Order: sequence, then C-alpha cells, then structure tokens
Amino acid sequence: MRGRSPPRRTAAAARPSASRCRSVLVPGPVEKWSPMPRDRPIYIIDDEPQMCRSLEMLLALEDFETRSFPSVEAFIRDVPRLPPGIILSDVALGGLSGLELLQTLPSLDRSDPVILVTGHADIPMAVAAMKSGAADLLEKPFEAQRLLGAVAAVRDRILQSTLLEQRLASLSHRERQVLRQIVEGLTAKQIATRLDISPRTVETYREHLMRKTGATSLAQLVRFAVEARVTCVPL
Repeated sequence: MRGRSPPRRTAAAARPSASRCRSVLVPGPVEKWSPMPRDRPIYIIDDEPQMCRSLEMLLALEDFETRSFPSVEAFIRDVPRLPPGIILSDVALGGLSGLELLQTLPSLDRSDPVILVTGHADIPMAVAAMKSGAADLLEKPFEAQRLLGAVAAVRDRILQSTLLEQRLASLSHRERQVLRQIVEGLTAKQIATRLDISPRTVETYREHLMRKTGATSLAQLVRFAVEARVTCVPL
C-alpha cells in the first residue's frame, strides 16, 4: 500500500507572519499600503542577522524583493551585479558606516536612495544624514508601518522623478533653451533678445512647457527644471 504524500505547503503557509516580523521592531499594526511598483529591490545592510531576517520578512509581506548584506563592504563588492534599488542601511557597522556609504555611492556611479537606521539618533546625526543625501533616518526600535511609510515615500519620489524625466525628454531643443533661460530668471523680453525670437513666441514656448511638464505655475516649472538639472543646454 502506497504511503500518503506529505501535505503540500500552501503559499499562505509559506508567507511570514506579521508577528514574527516584529521580533526586533516596535509592536504595532502592519497596514497594507496602496499598490506600488515592485521593480526595485530593497538592499538591507545590517551586521545583526536577526534584524536582517525581521526586515526581510516584513518587506516580504508587502511583496518586496530583498537582499541582505552584513556590511557596506559586502554590498560594494556586489554593486556591479546589482540593479538599481533602495538601500536600507544601519549607520553604525563594523567597517564603513551608513553615512560613508552615502558618500561612496557617487563614485560607484550609483544613485540608489538610502534610508538610514540607527539606534542612537541625535540632531547632529540627523543633520549629517540629510546633508549626505539620506532619504530618511529611522531610529531603532521603530514600528513596522514607519518603515513601510518611508519605503513608500521613496518609491513615490522615484516614480515622480521618472515621470518628470519622460516629460522633459519630450521637449524640443528650442523648448529646452527657453526653459534654461526661465530657470536663470530672465524675463520674456530678455529671453527673446538672447534667442533672437519675439516675446510672443517666448510666451508660446512657455505655454508648451507648462503643458508638457504638467506644471501648474511658473514656480513649479522652475522647480521641475532644477530637479532635472536642465542647465546645460547649448545656446
């Protein structure tokens, strides 16, 4: 008589429970966030294996792909093989710190947003983190929804930046020239003189720029251009 096959493990059983995820986090509800693109993995850098496992399980509940590293150095070694993602790094590590990672990323030709985590946050550290370009700074212990909110905010900025890049890519060469002059603070008359066109034509280009970028005001148009670094178009 053939033995009975062991029961198959269902997807629900394979998923980590929220209670396990909060083993090193502050107890609190794990809210289901609105759907977000999961195309960017989250890289966890922490020298505490338990913290890495807890973060991996929490993020898995939200269907995020994760990969953990015990040090900044280990992450740097694998950078050439890693697609762009979001970095979740402890500040105090055995080797290079999370702050030093922020300073190192540009030399690695990487611009992954970095969320820093620390057990000893103070004002000087917060200032240093923001000056170094950190997307956020979380103090241990923190609630699960605080982390998920930080990740959601970073992904929202990535989406907005991608959308803005696509809109700016649709601009003609002349529209980019006019946009550069607007960012420099020139009036329509000054732009017309510099580009040898009429002030009315400048106004027409400005209307095109507002429509194509989705800007609702001149100030917002300038902010979009500054964020996208539209400052090096040949005249």
